[in-house]
Amino acid sequence: MGLTLQGVVAKLAPLYPAPEPLPDPLAILVWENIGYLIDDEKRGELFAEFRKRIGLKAAQIANAPTAVLADITARGGMHPQKRADRLKEIGALVIAQCNGDLLGRLSALPLPKARAVLKKFPSIGDPGADRIILFAGIAAEPAISTDGMRTLVRLGLCAEHKNYGQTYKTAIALLRKEGKPGAAWLEHAYLVLRAHGRALCKRSAPICVPCPLDRACAHTLVTTGM
Repeated sequence: MGLTLQGVVAKLAPLYPAPEPLPDPLAILVWENIGYLIDDEKRGELFAEFRKRIGLKAAQIANAPTAVLADITARGGMHPQKRADRLKEIGALVIAQCNGDLLGRLSALPLPKARAVLKKFPSIGDPGADRIILFAGIAAEPAISTDGMRTLVRLGLCAEHKNYGQTYKTAIALLRKEGKPGAAWLEHAYLVLRAHGRALCKRSAPICVPCPLDRACAHTLVTTGM
């Protein structure tokens, strides 16, 4: 019997204790922009510092001294000044577009319009918008990270296209068709697949032997000639 999406998530879940997800869309935007290509532990440290020194309300972020923002983002990888400017822009956009209440505004809009509002924010495309819609409790719609999508492709559950956006749409269609209904499972699947893609099913040099799906993985069968 071949692999199934629900079976994959169930098999991988014991390997990855579920982190406490951020339910606030503005907090998610801060989390994403506070660092660049850093691990979750470091990102969590910077996020906690940001929350303590600046706060997580739109006005606090928009009016934060640039020097303070830059001091935090400087320890979060490349392009620290650009990310500091983005954070101020995010706060200002929430005030201008949502009267300071991003979650309230998104929850009041039809889903397509809520997604359009989110895509006005820096670095937010369809994957980021879908993630916020799911984890903020706006709608039980599927979302997947780049790491999770790579996991599905390597397992042979999702076709890879030359265009990233098309591969993403294929992965979302798979989650919608073969996943369990409801936000709880979709959030769980997002976190498990992302964690696996970051820990073992890495972009380069994947660590296949400890993976419980190694023998059935399409990536392993191709690379070993089995």
